[in-house]
This record gives sequence, C-alpha cells and structure tokens, in this order.
Amino acid sequence: MLAPARLFRQTVLYLFLALYALISLFPMYFALVSSFKTTTEIFSNSFALPTQYNFDNYVRAWELANVGTYFFNSVLLAVGCTALLGIVGAMASYILARFRFPFSNTVFVFFVMGMMIPVHSTIIPLAFNIGTFGLRDNMLVLILVTSAFSLSMTIFIVTGFMKSVPGSLEESAVMDGCTHWQVFTRIVVPLSMPALATASVFNFLGAWNNLLFPLLFISSKTNMPLSYGLLAFFGERRADYGGVMAAIVITILPPLIAYVLLQEKVEKGLTAGAVKG
Repeated sequence: MLAPARLFRQTVLYLFLALYALISLFPMYFALVSSFKTTTEIFSNSFALPTQYNFDNYVRAWELANVGTYFFNSVLLAVGCTALLGIVGAMASYILARFRFPFSNTVFVFFVMGMMIPVHSTIIPLAFNIGTFGLRDNMLVLILVTSAFSLSMTIFIVTGFMKSVPGSLEESAVMDGCTHWQVFTRIVVPLSMPALATASVFNFLGAWNNLLFPLLFISSKTNMPLSYGLLAFFGERRADYGGVMAAIVITILPPLIAYVLLQEKVEKGLTAGAVKG
C-alpha cells in the first residue's frame, strides 16, 4: 500500500496531467464544433454543440480557400522536407556518431549551434540572396530553405540515438563482409527508426505549419501551402469564422494522423538513452 504522502503526490500529479490534457484538447474541440456552425452561432453560443450540423463550411473551405491546390502544395513541402531531412540527417548522424576524425566533436557542436539561430535573423539575407539569384517562386528552393533550419535538430536527436546502438553489431557485420553503406542501411537505420520517426514528426509539423517562408519566397498563389489558404476567409469588412474553422480542421488532420500513427516510435525516440543497463 502506498504511503499517504506518496499517494497524495500521485493524485495531484494525475489531476494536473488531466487538467493539462483538457486545456490542450480544448482548442481542437472548439475548432471542430465551430466548423459546423455559422459565424453568428459561433459568437452567440461559442462552446456548445451546434444546433444543426452545417457541412457548408467544409464545402466553402474547399472552394474559397482553394484547399485542393494548397493541400497538395503543403503535402509536397512537408513530405519533401521530411524525406530530405531523414536522408541527410541519418547520414550525417551516422558519421558523427560512429567515426572519429579531427574536430569531429567541433563539427557536431557546430551543427547543434544551428538550433540557437533565430529564424527571423536570417530573413533579410535569405530574401536578398534568393531575389538576387532569381530563385523566388521555386518549390525546390522552399523545401531546401525550410529543411536547412530543421537539420540541426534532426542531427541532434538522431546522433544521440545512434551512439546508443551497440557497436558490436556493426563489428560483426563488417567481419561478415558488409561495407559501411550496408551496415548503415541494413543495421543502423532500422535500429534508429524511433529517433528518425521522432525527428520526422517534428520536421513534418514544422514544414506543414510554416507560413513565413512561403509568404517571403513564393509569389504565385498556385504554389502557396494550405496555411496561406486560411487568409482567404478574412476580408476587409467581414470574416467567415465558420469557414476558417472548417479549414483549420482540414489543416490539422494530416499532422494529427501522422502523430497518432507514429506515437509509439516518437515516445521511444524521446526517451532513448534516458535509462541504461
């Protein structure tokens, strides 16, 4: 039987976590419920369930916000960044975790220091260089720029996990005739999937929700992501809050589904190395 003091602490912790969960889920509840209401009903009865479920908001969101085109652009941007960061981050992390060369630790610190660089401090030089070289309105450039700011975090997560992979597995593979590339692709990468999944979820979310870079570096509306489409519901004289709530629900579904599917791997990746032995 638990001691009274320990039982009290656990009860307080569970109550705090339950309260935190409710606070975190409330915005999603509000957006989902409001997506079936009219703008008038949202303001007159904000938190209650809709008296009549109105699916016109989703139709209007798809048409007015041009969700079809913007959704494809967001998928292209997010998947492109996630794939690129997964490949480059895994390769760089493998070198930093397994090979010793002059200034290897310095190189790792150099990569990690990139996490401390504010994105906004690079906007002016980035905009100048992209404009000078005529690279505006280019989806590939947008993917590369967005990926560059997430590479440091990817390397930080994956390198720490790869260091925990037993080196004896690689030594046995090399003795059996495997090359470094085969060791990397057949042993290290499969064992590092929890860390790669964790980094991929964060990278996907960052690219999916990114609005700053598309506004700066994309000039054509046909190349804009879904986050830009939300602005279509706000005009000079009125705002369609029912439509924007429907668009928000459409926007948050892909990253939510991705996290639910990869939740177990994300937890393993975040807790890797916390317990040894």
